[in-house]
Amino acid sequence: MDEQKKHIRRRGEIPEEARPGWPEILTALGLYLTGIIMLGIWMMQIPDEKAILRINIGGIGNGLVSLAVLFTACALRVRNLRAFGFRMTERKWLLVGAALGIAAFIGCFVIEGVYFHFITEPNNQADFQTAAKGGALSLFVLIITGAILTPLGEEFVFRGVIANALNRYGAWAGVVGSAAIFGIVHGFNVILFDAFMVGILNGILFRKTKSVWPGVVVHIVYNSLNLLYYSTL
Repeated sequence: MDEQKKHIRRRGEIPEEARPGWPEILTALGLYLTGIIMLGIWMMQIPDEKAILRINIGGIGNGLVSLAVLFTACALRVRNLRAFGFRMTERKWLLVGAALGIAAFIGCFVIEGVYFHFITEPNNQADFQTAAKGGALSLFVLIITGAILTPLGEEFVFRGVIANALNRYGAWAGVVGSAAIFGIVHGFNVILFDAFMVGILNGILFRKTKSVWPGVVVHIVYNSLNLLYYSTL
């Protein structure tokens, strides 16, 4: 066993026992949901006339909550960010991530077209659309908060911690299970299905590369294209 561990270390891999598990999953979900609920309550106090401020606070808050969740989960037992997917990957996987981000953006039109054929619900993207149409500066700030900070934070939590830990139990748990959790925390609306799609793509990439960065690229490209699209409505 000692020789096997030495061989794993020589190859730069993370031993199975040094990867996140259920303590990290439960801690991450508990802290993330608590933080997001508190953030949501605060955002609800901001009037509709300040929708641009509200949505940007949400993006910044999501990023900060996610970072706090990641570092707390890491500090529990493992204390090694490489074990949470913070490792370099080949350039080709980053390019694959960019291509999948574009594909996911196209896919969301298919998902939403089918969904809204059967279900009618209030527009839950109104704040994003308002901010995206608020001029060049407003759109630029929104890209930073909603298309960079939010994807970074969410990938650190949902792929770096949750998908990573669930990968112990195979592809179905690591990819589909983590994508389902990712979808549900976005609420029971059309975004659940969009998030589930992105979660599947990023879960596969994480399982293939053991790195969070290809999924971060997918998420940034996907969110950016959506925000740019909102700016044209």
